[in-house]
This record gives sequence, structure tokens and C-alpha cells, in this order.
Amino acid sequence: MERIRFYVDVDTQWDFCDPQGALPVAGAPGALEGCRALIRRAVERGDLLVGSVDTHHFNAWEYRQNGGPFPVHCQKGTRGWLKMDGTLPERAVFVPNLGAGERLYSVPEGATSVLFEKEVYSLFANPQAEPLLDQLLARRGLSRAEVTAVVFGVATDYCVKAAALGLVERGYDVEVVEDAIAGVAPETTTLALEEMARVGCRLIRVRSLL
Repeated sequence: MERIRFYVDVDTQWDFCDPQGALPVAGAPGALEGCRALIRRAVERGDLLVGSVDTHHFNAWEYRQNGGPFPVHCQKGTRGWLKMDGTLPERAVFVPNLGAGERLYSVPEGATSVLFEKEVYSLFANPQAEPLLDQLLARRGLSRAEVTAVVFGVATDYCVKAAALGLVERGYDVEVVEDAIAGVAPETTTLALEEMARVGCRLIRVRSLL
């Protein structure tokens, strides 16, 4: 039986994808063409589309001003936090990074995309992500065993890898779209691709899905 695909859009935000952003990924402008095409496809077909948005407040622990490794980036409410043109469908829903003990966030029927805010690499750092993804699949009469997660976005060697590995750890079949991702550095990108392949992720290309 052929698996049903759903789509996972990782951090296609201004600070990572625009050359003027705070933490630009060099290959992101090229990868965005594929990301936009996959998002359009998911919306047109009514496929499940989820994703992550790196989300920080002004005093985030990882900022250099607080002894962290990164400059100020993806601060909620700023330009850098915003999604790139063509990556935010109408009726998208943002799920706050709520505590593990909070009630499951309510996603309205008709939402085209569900984006999980997170402070560290993996979208599963948001405690709502795992149970809510199960709920969204159940609405379609699906389980983890019946679907393939199609992962794309930035950065290959950080948040894309974290999303893919997190999905595999939770029993999902995973495809990574190699021409719709971009990494920070060639060496760590190669290692990330090798690690994802080692745990069973398959590399595919945009044209195989369109």
C-alpha cells in the first residue's frame, strides 16, 4: 500500500533565508523555489502541511548578549521572524511553545498549515508538536504507520536534521527533499545528510513530487 505524504516546512523565515537576514544560509534563496512549490502543492491538494518557526523573545538565552552562540535572530514580531513570501498560506495557524502540562492547542477545521513555534532546533521541542500531529493525522483517519513525512527548509545541518531525526524517532517514514534544503557549511551538511540516511531517511527531489 502506498503511503500518504504530508509536508514539513522547516524554518523558512527571513533571518535564515534572506541574504540580509541575521543568520542567512547561503543556499536558502535557491532552495526556496522548491519549498514554495511543495507548499503550493500541499495547499492545492489539501494535504497536511505542518512546520516549525524559530521563535525567540528579546532576552533569549542563545543570544550573544546573554552568553549564547548566536546574534539576535527570529525575535517574535520582527521582520526576521516572518515567513518568506510564498511560504505562508492563508489560514495558517501558529502554535505557541506551550508547556508540556498545557491543554492541547485547538487547531480549527480548515487550517491550511500548522506551524510550531520552538526555541531550539527540533520542532518537537514544542511539547504540543507530537500530540497535535497525531491529532491532525487522526482527523484524516490516518496513523503514523500510514504516512510519509516530506521534510524541506533550512538549515540542513541544524533544524532540518533535527526535524527528520525527530520524526524517525517517533516511528515516521521520512523523505528529505535534497533540492529544497540548504545547509550552513558544506562539511556539517554532508555529515547531516549521511546521518539522516543512516537512520532511514530517503533523499528525493522536488520533481518527483510534482
